[in-house]
Amino acid sequence: MNDVIITIANAIRGTEYENKTFIAGGFVRDRIMGKESNDLDIVVTITNGGIHLAKFLYKKEISSRPVIFQQFGTAQVIISGNKIEFVMARKETYRDKNRKPDVVQGTIIEDIYRRDFTVNSLIMNVMNGTIQDISGKVITDIKAKIIRATSQPDIIFAEDPLRMLRAVRFAVQLGFLIEDNTLNGIIRNAQALEHISRERIRDELIKILISPAPATGIRMLVHSGMMQYIIPELVLLDGVQQNKYHDKDMLEHTLQVLQNTSSDIVLRLSALLHDIAKPQTRTEDEKGVHFYRHEIAGAKRARKILNKLKFPKETITKVCKLIKNHMRLKSFGDALNNFSDVAVRRLIIQLDSELNSLLLLIHADNISHAEAYRLQKQIPNLKLRIASNLKKINGKKLPVTGSDIILHFGMSEGQNIGKMLDQAHEIWLKHPLWDKTKILEVIEVEEDL
Repeated sequence: MNDVIITIANAIRGTEYENKTFIAGGFVRDRIMGKESNDLDIVVTITNGGIHLAKFLYKKEISSRPVIFQQFGTAQVIISGNKIEFVMARKETYRDKNRKPDVVQGTIIEDIYRRDFTVNSLIMNVMNGTIQDISGKVITDIKAKIIRATSQPDIIFAEDPLRMLRAVRFAVQLGFLIEDNTLNGIIRNAQALEHISRERIRDELIKILISPAPATGIRMLVHSGMMQYIIPELVLLDGVQQNKYHDKDMLEHTLQVLQNTSSDIVLRLSALLHDIAKPQTRTEDEKGVHFYRHEIAGAKRARKILNKLKFPKETITKVCKLIKNHMRLKSFGDALNNFSDVAVRRLIIQLDSELNSLLLLIHADNISHAEAYRLQKQIPNLKLRIASNLKKINGKKLPVTGSDIILHFGMSEGQNIGKMLDQAHEIWLKHPLWDKTKILEVIEVEEDL
């Protein structure tokens, strides 16, 4: 990215853009923190400067043709494979319950104070790399690892309530804390998230979930009151005690499972929602507290939650499949003594491309139980069994089709074909080396009976 900056600096030297072109926001913050960043936003302090500079660079054959957003005074270009946004220095005003701001030309100081948090308000002169902290708070806040609103939090969050989610996102991405005045502003304004589109909320939630500290992020969303307007079902887990298998309440167990997973959005959504139906399925008898079939109810509830948040259908399908199957091994213990090779092969076939994700989810869940019930060796043992059975299957699929059954038995379509295919599947799982002819022979014998 330094090469891109040098290219721009060389292009504008001796022009009206020299010393009026600044890099702002996350790129400068990351440079101060010693991190690499490809997030390059450039502010130009002349009227419509962002659009004009983008056009200027295109004419000099430095960038791609600009994509212009006249209403916001911005333009996007590609330089050396990097997407870069150019904007004029601006100030914004928001109409009530309308998240699209009215944008007008502003000074660089006004541009800085319209930004959400101090850590995003540094600027760097493109020409000489000089960094300016106009608010006088940024360097101190970065060193103290603090997320602080650039101005009065109630104003910042009223203008765009999504900024409250961004505060949490930056905190967990950077390992920072939200300072008290800003946090209290979030608590006061949490309900304003009702006016934000589900898509925008979803995108911030994803960034929180795939961050290094997803459990911290979700805990902040719950305790600040924001989760009530995102996934209210999660709030119901807070403080609810479980049974002897757990040493944490429902929410804290869920967060531990979440933190124990790798940074994959399907896996982390599955961890977040794997016990979402426990409050509704709780029963108690002389043997203790139970949550029978909570995985089935949880998959259904997760589908509704993720549909509401506008997640892609493919993601929803995968998440629900993992949740539905996450209890599949619980009764077999660490050694899996009663989990037959047929059951292993059935698991391989049914989970298919989601098998590894399911194993990761189950292991994260297992090691998040009370110490006496953690089943830490269950998944490592199962992986050995899976490897052995994969050799027997050798990538094969059921060699019998519906057409094979129709031809072999002289049947018409729809006449018990599905049941006979299920039977063929079970036979093949028991005898994975058998071919089509052998399986059909066995089905024939069983049908004659």
